[in-house]
Amino acid sequence: MNHDFQIEREGLRIPKTAYQPIKRCPYCQSVYISDKLCEACGRSLLYNPIGIPFGPKSFYGMKERYIENQNVINRFFPQFENIKSPKAQSYVRNLSKRFTDLISAFNSIELINASDRKLFYVESIEIIDELLRYSVHPQIIQTLLEENDASLIGQELLLYLQNARITIEPELSWQKAFLLHRLWGLIKVEYLLKVIIITATVLTMAVGYKDIISSQFGK
Repeated sequence: MNHDFQIEREGLRIPKTAYQPIKRCPYCQSVYISDKLCEACGRSLLYNPIGIPFGPKSFYGMKERYIENQNVINRFFPQFENIKSPKAQSYVRNLSKRFTDLISAFNSIELINASDRKLFYVESIEIIDELLRYSVHPQIIQTLLEENDASLIGQELLLYLQNARITIEPELSWQKAFLLHRLWGLIKVEYLLKVIIITATVLTMAVGYKDIISSQFGK
């Protein structure tokens, strides 16, 4: 009985369905990873710095917590907020960090699901608007984009920034807003105060001058 040990060449081919995409670390792109840890950079793969859309890590969660930590006056009258205060500046730094995380994640297929990319894109736009309102210079935002992102979404955000820097102005302090307010839509408070101060000064000088004249003539 003869046995044929020859194997057909077609039988040696590996089916395409057997190939699986190579998994890489979303932080350092190393292939030396386990289900829980990257052996190259040591970061946990169970931790997602982006979170979910509209979640606690998002801009919306950060904004909500920031408002909750404001005093009662600022909650109901946000125009009284001091955007240069340590609390406000800490909020701005957290926003910048969140923005950096988002634009970096757009370059990774591991951190953002395809179905969530549009939602995170909208969140990025909201952060740009908020940073501009808190007097962050547009060039700083542009630098964050150019240093952390090279994706198509990053280019779209750059174009949006160029338009937003024209249409969105930093929030005025309540003192400046009060001075620029027009009474009856006509007279600025700042102008009215100047008139009052000048008039009061002239009257004070006139009374003083009258006292000097009276003392000279003994009246």
